Amino acid sequence: MDILVVTQYFPPDMGAPAGRFSDFARSWQAAGHRVTVLTGLPHFPGGVIHEGYRGRFYVKERRDGIEVRRCWTLSLKRHFVGRALAYASFLLSSCVFLLIARPACDCVVATSPPPSVGVPGALAAWLRGVPLVFDIRDIWPESPMRSGRLSNPLVIRAFEALAHWLYRTATAITTVTDGWKRRLVEIGVPEAKIHVLANGVDLAAFDEQAAGELPEAFAALEPDASWFSYAGILNTPQGIDVILRAAARMRDLAPDLYRRSQFVLLGEGPKEEELRALAAELGVERAVFVQRQPRAAVYALLRRSFAVLVTLRPRKDTSTVPSKLYECMASGRPVLFSAGGEGADTLREADGGTVCAAGEPAPLCDAMIAYLRDPAEAARQGACGRAFAAAHYDRRHIAEEFATLLTTAIG
Repeated sequence: MDILVVTQYFPPDMGAPAGRFSDFARSWQAAGHRVTVLTGLPHFPGGVIHEGYRGRFYVKERRDGIEVRRCWTLSLKRHFVGRALAYASFLLSSCVFLLIARPACDCVVATSPPPSVGVPGALAAWLRGVPLVFDIRDIWPESPMRSGRLSNPLVIRAFEALAHWLYRTATAITTVTDGWKRRLVEIGVPEAKIHVLANGVDLAAFDEQAAGELPEAFAALEPDASWFSYAGILNTPQGIDVILRAAARMRDLAPDLYRRSQFVLLGEGPKEEELRALAAELGVERAVFVQRQPRAAVYALLRRSFAVLVTLRPRKDTSTVPSKLYECMASGRPVLFSAGGEGADTLREADGGTVCAAGEPAPLCDAMIAYLRDPAEAARQGACGRAFAAAHYDRRHIAEEFATLLTTAIG
């Protein structure tokens, strides 16, 4: 079958949607399907169009054997304005591309957020007379409203109208957690239309890429130190400052353990400079900042760490499961999860780490100290998390389920 994927983000962009559909596309292609990805020029999370793509209106390329069509995207480093410009420009340019090129496909998958990608997805499905599957990882506009990122009532109503139109238009809807499915049913989407397909992790790809050496960017890491590693976007919703505050607390409570530990923050984003300043203010000289790296380097770091960190700031919704949780579990290292909700329930069920209250440094610090004093228990939990990910969250199996859903939608 010919599958057209419409997504705002695709590698070398970072983040959950880029990784999710990069892995899905490779799996579908390996299974004999033909995949075309319609996406924007890479710019996430820094907000700056990547070198080699700047000033271009259309790029056709192949990544890992996948045909990728990139349409004009305008973005600025200013977080909110830059995101809005990126969404609007890709919406316009992708619709123009579809009207001109009309790429052949048997089905269309549009993945949100942002929900604006559903418009070119619906247009492509209508032009070809094929089904649309709408993939949702956050429910808009509810999610940005709860986090305080969206408050304009006119914009909220526009997103609500768009989302409900897409729910009606789509042949099927996929989402990543049971909580999001329940919420979709509450707002009127037929339950039979909704399918839960978790984010997961490609375990075979993880193992292959994690086996590589760490690049020069990690030169500041001491081989004999215990690395507590966070890898991801450095932005407000992640609540990453809790890591630095927990490290400062460890320095005061257990200076010997602090001196033989390092706290690694890998990634980029709008909070990077603020986090660097906080580390200096708190006197956490054992913090190591590493710029954005290829996924293979990220996996290699996670595999070599003593423990891995997943954080979110306190939030009202309980349905969000950070996609990095699955990669952290795949590493075989214990996960320190400073957040709540469905992600915390998943980690507890896996017995793959320690759940700490979101945004509170004290329990996170205590958990770090406990692992350092009992490395055998840390290793046991890491092995349990890996086994649970292999049993329930292997992305290749999830891709097979997704392909079956697409075949059913076509039928």
